[in-house]
Amino acid sequence: MLKMNIEDGVYRISFYKVRRLNTLIAEPLRDELSKIVTKPGREVILSLDGINFIDSSGFQAIMSVVDQANKADCQFRISDVSQEVYELLKLMKLSFVFEIHPGKTRSLSGVA
Repeated sequence: MLKMNIEDGVYRISFYKVRRLNTLIAEPLRDELSKIVTKPGREVILSLDGINFIDSSGFQAIMSVVDQANKADCQFRISDVSQEVYELLKLMKLSFVFEIHPGKTRSLSGVA
């Protein structure tokens, strides 16, 4: 379900064979990301490449991870957001809650 690469100290998390972030995926996603973002000073990028739909449980899982990352002083970003998902974020007025990088993000300081 999830793939993780660590490059130059940056944790890049992506989905494997997942197109919809829904109830079936939300809890395992939250659990796995929580283990990563609770370490102070970590830099984490969640790639939504290939994800074309997120339901309310998926958004709640991501918001929970964002909250945990903030409490742990971990930098958490979202990248590779499809137009469909971005429209959902805007519709739900969440586009300002998450730090979103629309393209491939190599590091937290820049967009590739």
